Amino acid sequence: MQLKCYINKKFLKLSILILLSVIFFCKVNQVFSAPYTSYSIYNTEPRFSKVLIVLSEDYTSQEDYQKAQELLLKAIKLSPDDIIAHLELAAVYEYLNNSDGCIEEYKKILNLSPKYKIINYYLGLTLDKTGKTSEALLYLTKAAESLPDNPLIFYDIGVVFAKNNDYKKSVYYSQKAVDLKPDFAEAYNNLCYGQANIGNYQSALMNCKKAIELSPASAPALDSTGFAYYGMNEFEKAIEYYKKALNIDSKIAEIYLHLGKAYQKLNKIDEAAASYKEYLRLNPNQSDSKEIIHLIKDLK
Repeated sequence: MQLKCYINKKFLKLSILILLSVIFFCKVNQVFSAPYTSYSIYNTEPRFSKVLIVLSEDYTSQEDYQKAQELLLKAIKLSPDDIIAHLELAAVYEYLNNSDGCIEEYKKILNLSPKYKIINYYLGLTLDKTGKTSEALLYLTKAAESLPDNPLIFYDIGVVFAKNNDYKKSVYYSQKAVDLKPDFAEAYNNLCYGQANIGNYQSALMNCKKAIELSPASAPALDSTGFAYYGMNEFEKAIEYYKKALNIDSKIAEIYLHLGKAYQKLNKIDEAAASYKEYLRLNPNQSDSKEIIHLIKDLK
């Protein structure tokens, strides 16, 4: 199954920008209503940090993220405690794929004002992206405790545990997500995958079918269904669903690996070898590449 956080980069940026808009427009009039305000970027008064933020947003809309970053850093220098500037800078760092910068800004925001509880979530996701799993789970758990009605947080915690092969905890958090949001297709898929990995195949199939019902064109959900059938030794059925998944998205390398294993169980050597080769072609730098190469040789 292809695991990914439900809040991908696009939605993360959108969430941050919505939060910024609410905060910013409540405060910006304090600057623009001042008489004889100069909008020069060379002003050194703290109140002009708001002007720099507005200018940075214009550059962000033009995708000139380096210039936006430059202005936001100046704004923070003028007013180090300006949460809006830190939020904007974190969003710019997201666009620039600067995870370390993003993490630094999120931590500064939490130090300045812990009331922005959703920042724990954004910080946890970014830490997970950089491979800092333990720290990521710490912040994601904080987010879940402070925002217990948000299914996305529970889902993403489940994804992190699944990526680290802790399927019991993945199942627990994925179940929480679907309890909060019964039409959450991705969470049903993650729940199915976790249950299949701990041998609870009947429940896994039920939840996979729910995921497909909610999202019929989901290649990961079809792949997870095949994975559940594979665990039940129903290899023909597994192949059927793997092929359905590939008909929707033929670029997911992991499905070819699953397909190859199912063909191998049925002693269909040529088909298994072809599937393994396609897996390697799509993802040549996988950690198990050497193992798969040896496996292909052994099939001959």
